[in-house]
Amino acid sequence: MGEIRIKSDQCCVYHVIARVVHRRYLMGDLEREVWVHALHRAARFSGAEVVTYCVLENHAHILVRIDPRARECDDAELVRRFEALYGTSRAGWCQLDAPGLAHALAQGETEEAVRLRSRLRARMGDVSEFMRTLRQRYTKWYNRTHETVGTLWAERFRSVLVEDKPWLVGLVAAYIDLNPVRAGLADLPEDYRWSGYTEALAGNADLQRSLAWCCRGEGGIGGALARYRLRMLGKGAAAKRDGTGCRVDRDALLAAHRQGGELKEHELLQLKARFFSHGVALGTLDWLRSGEGGRALARLPRPPGPAPMEAVEAADLCVARRKYRTGGLELPG
Repeated sequence: MGEIRIKSDQCCVYHVIARVVHRRYLMGDLEREVWVHALHRAARFSGAEVVTYCVLENHAHILVRIDPRARECDDAELVRRFEALYGTSRAGWCQLDAPGLAHALAQGETEEAVRLRSRLRARMGDVSEFMRTLRQRYTKWYNRTHETVGTLWAERFRSVLVEDKPWLVGLVAAYIDLNPVRAGLADLPEDYRWSGYTEALAGNADLQRSLAWCCRGEGGIGGALARYRLRMLGKGAAAKRDGTGCRVDRDALLAAHRQGGELKEHELLQLKARFFSHGVALGTLDWLRSGEGGRALARLPRPPGPAPMEAVEAADLCVARRKYRTGGLELPG
């Protein structure tokens, strides 16, 4: 059975997970570098905002804000987005480069111009189309470079709809940026090259603004990123209830604390890792029942019910999960 897909017709945040086919370890240094480049190009084309990301050797996480209104752009913006994705090359589906597209659109309401606008706008402002663009473009590069054929990614990507509140988006972002530490690929989040947090530290202004929005307060972007770092280190230094999962050295956490960060929010990250990825929507109970999360769930053929998880900052944080019946047992999706 395929993964359930929940999408909203409003501006929403999605936690997306894409896995390499058969979970093979195919993403080396060069492959991850190119993937990051492809991610940004696909986001600019789709009109999406990448909050953060992390690409590992056999899967990738993306936290992305998708606004359907991204389709409402004029011809000049269509050409800019087209060029952001294809560069100076011709797109195979229309056999045009950016100047050729601009010329075709400048003809007004001709049949070709109408077709081009419709085709381009249909690929924007939608999480499925965003992922299709990213995965297809990257797969073409991978197969050409490695002289292989066929699919690179598992059949479907997983996506979790996340309530668009700063503290909750920041919570999921920190979970994503901690992936290399949990996988034993780095001692600290900033030591891993292929993550949104590291790229923000390196100077990517868009990622800086997105992460800073999650931890607003004094000190501008620098202060916000410091608070965000403590969220991650707090989670990494805290063991799970069964005593496992402690990955960040506590001395590193204390050193960060002495540099002026606050630790009170790290307790929010005691939630288990699967809380952020097993499900179809994540938010407060009211949002899942009567807010945009509930409206999006209602569009599903068989809407899942919200399953309460843990209370966070006096809010009933819940995840909506689909349940499948197997031999009389009800299993979480």
